[in-house]
Amino acid sequence: MKVQRNDKCPCGSEKKYKKCCYLDPAKNAEITRAASMSATWAELVELLSKPMEVYRVKVILIRMGLRGMSEEISRTFEIEGNHTLFNLHMDIQYAFDWDNDHLFSFYFGGKLFDTENEYSCSPVGDHFVSDMGAPSKSAEKTQIRDLGLAAGSTFLYLFDYGDELVHEVVVEKIRDRDDGDKKLPTVVSEIGTPPPQYGEIE
Repeated sequence: MKVQRNDKCPCGSEKKYKKCCYLDPAKNAEITRAASMSATWAELVELLSKPMEVYRVKVILIRMGLRGMSEEISRTFEIEGNHTLFNLHMDIQYAFDWDNDHLFSFYFGGKLFDTENEYSCSPVGDHFVSDMGAPSKSAEKTQIRDLGLAAGSTFLYLFDYGDELVHEVVVEKIRDRDDGDKKLPTVVSEIGTPPPQYGEIE
């Protein structure tokens, strides 16, 4: 469905939409998303009333090039459901001290270079056409909560198609956001020291 500018705002303020949440880009984006997923006004209001979910995801570096890791190197994050895959890419770059100067992809089919299940972007968030064809989806435009993930879901993250830094991402837990969540995203666990991105791995 679509909310018309002269409709009452779905937030319940009793104001017209055009004079309420329509004027706030973040709130308007939430309403537009919810409307696209709803068939009735009641469904729209119900979807908007749901609390934001928080995802705990563990990112494990499993290999660099042809060399696997001899010990666990991982970072665990808590992120909100409206976090995009590009946001998660940036979280990983910072936490692993990678330099964000290469293309990257997330794969949800369990196999690298599977373009049917690929979400990709450039280091600055632009969607692109690779040598293997156009990735089907943009990481920058895809939110975590829209991927149908559940606790136990896994997917792959590939950074740098040449050197192939391959990570496994595991969804450990999904919960509702609460008042105690002061600052998200946040790193909740660090295991191991990432090797240098370039050079020999000791």
